[in-house]
Amino acid sequence: MNQGLAEDRTGSESGASKALFAAVIIMGVMIVVGVAVMIGVIGYRAMHPHHGPALETQAPKGPARLTLPLGEGEHILSVTARGDGMMAVTLGRPGAERVLLWNPEAGNVAAELNFGSVAGVP
Repeated sequence: MNQGLAEDRTGSESGASKALFAAVIIMGVMIVVGVAVMIGVIGYRAMHPHHGPALETQAPKGPARLTLPLGEGEHILSVTARGDGMMAVTLGRPGAERVLLWNPEAGNVAAELNFGSVAGVP
């Protein structure tokens, strides 16, 4: 009787082993096919770049222009970009300096800091 049980177990293990073996083979084939498809897609995209949907942007108005209110003998000493998108423009003339805060997006002067005249210089 025990011998019949052992034979039944061996037969069932063999069936389970065959099923697992078939599952492993199927998964291996799926992995190979998946890798081949990925390589094909990567190669295709490398050869045919996709630029995505066009971004809707406003038509460019042209470069922002700033007309600096320069005084007599005044010239630009420096221009510094700020983190908030503004630009600080330092203007100078003999005896005086001032800083204009320019908003390039709006194309206008947002603020002005006037240092006035240096003492003893007309």
